[in-house]
Amino acid sequence: MMNRPTALPLLALLMGGLCMPCGAAADIRRSAPSAAAVRAQAQQAEFNRLVLQVVNREMPRGGGYAGAPADVARLAEHGVVWVPEQRALQVRPRAAVPTFCSAACYMVLLKALQRWESSHGLRLPAAAWQALDVHPVQPDGHGAWGRANANGPGFAKLVHDLRVGVNFSDIRLAQPGDFLKIFWSGEIGAHERGHLVIYLGTERKKGSVYLRYWSANKPGGYGVKTAPLSRMHNLIFTRITTPQNFVHAHKLPARDTWLSDMQQRRFSFDEVRRTCGVH
Repeated sequence: MMNRPTALPLLALLMGGLCMPCGAAADIRRSAPSAAAVRAQAQQAEFNRLVLQVVNREMPRGGGYAGAPADVARLAEHGVVWVPEQRALQVRPRAAVPTFCSAACYMVLLKALQRWESSHGLRLPAAAWQALDVHPVQPDGHGAWGRANANGPGFAKLVHDLRVGVNFSDIRLAQPGDFLKIFWSGEIGAHERGHLVIYLGTERKKGSVYLRYWSANKPGGYGVKTAPLSRMHNLIFTRITTPQNFVHAHKLPARDTWLSDMQQRRFSFDEVRRTCGVH
């Protein structure tokens, strides 16, 4: 079991001269956090705790990293499985290895949502859960999983469209248990290099700030990793604040053409902000 992560205190980030990634840093230097982002920070708590419980208690370690079509098929056939008799999803991360970052984070989301149901004595309708299933052939932008797995801000767009949470780019407001898309360069879309993770906090190493996160990471698979914040160009944090709105998962349009286009063309971060409600 991993040690419970901690975030760098907000005041320390505001006062301590934190070295920020180049794209996000300019925005933070220009202005204080927006009112919407501050409200998002205040809404932290329950679902983040459930996410961390899943990471600490239910997710295996290792297993290797691979993201070929065969690995997506394995995820669909063995990792996330619709059981008609139970009218429910079974989420089995050990059966999905080797796997990749968006698959790992999506399985954590589903398991945290199941924990949320249990803690509230509620049950989302079967149609909603079935809509969250992973299918072997599900292109980017198609269905819930196809959105979460898309290039660019796929996970953030899914959350924005279902109104189940908030998206923001200001690391000063981040809390352990937030989902996070890291962009390693300024490219978004067809030529991007990115990583979907669960944020665990920050730490200092030899005078530099490192971001600590959990995901399926290269090369080892499931586990915790750190990377210098200075390497990261843009960040999109996603916090689940209204999980009850997953009740509408089956009402999503069959295809999100904006996300589908991520494989063919480049996008600016300003466009991503507008389209995904990133504060």
